[in-house]
Amino acid sequence: MMVRLLPLLLLGLVLGACGGASDADQAETTYGTPVDATEAMPAPAVAAEDSLYVGHRVTIDGRLTAVRTSGCEIHLATDATPIVVTATRSDAESCAWQVPRDAQGFAVASGTLRVADDTLRLTADGVRMTPVRLSSPDS
Repeated sequence: MMVRLLPLLLLGLVLGACGGASDADQAETTYGTPVDATEAMPAPAVAAEDSLYVGHRVTIDGRLTAVRTSGCEIHLATDATPIVVTATRSDAESCAWQVPRDAQGFAVASGTLRVADDTLRLTADGVRMTPVRLSSPDS
């Protein structure tokens, strides 16, 4: 009897191991103030038509390409120069959020877009990290 159950137990273990979390099932993590991704636009689309968005509040999502040492600044991929997302700072100069240096995936952030030193910059109270893109790439 035990010999007959052994293959079934092995099959159950193999199937159980295959049921691990996929990228889509992994939890999202928010650093700082919660971010609503409902109106998020892809970073490359915003960068391509930046004159429409500079000076306005915008929600951007994009692939994370870099996290600065402090974790208070991240870079989102575009077709050219990355969009730099920085944390708001308090009077004590502490960051509103810090992303771990080993973070990967996509980030969503809201803030007013500006240009400084020929770089698009977004100052945000919070960043939402996700394993998958939340906006539609063609929006």
